[in-house]
Amino acid sequence: MVKDVEKLLVMLNKLGTVCGRTRFQKMVFLLKEKEGLEWRYSFIPYFYGPYAHDLQLEIDLLEAAGFIRVEHQKDNLYVHSLTEQGVKVAERIAHQMDFTEFKKLLKKLEKYNERSTKSLITESKKLAGMSG
Repeated sequence: MVKDVEKLLVMLNKLGTVCGRTRFQKMVFLLKEKEGLEWRYSFIPYFYGPYAHDLQLEIDLLEAAGFIRVEHQKDNLYVHSLTEQGVKVAERIAHQMDFTEFKKLLKKLEKYNERSTKSLITESKKLAGMSG
């Protein structure tokens, strides 16, 4: 079984970048709650929809460990990408994943990556039973 933190690395390797903490949170939430991918993160209602403190903590830990680069840009936008070391680890993990699980993850990622952050927020709020 692949650990959540490993899935995050594979996810980010596939996407290249994720522009925004909110976007990152909503993509993981939708992959878990709508698509049925197994994540252990505990989401709670928050300003822009479901939010998982434990997910943000793991992202922060991956950054501290040197696997993820987080660049703070204007308007409080945080751009997430893998470091060279992170890419190597993500590729090694992807090769060890069950092929069916990996293909399912990549297909779902492509679907959500094509959408706007606003649409991800709207769908996440609706799915979580939040108004607005």
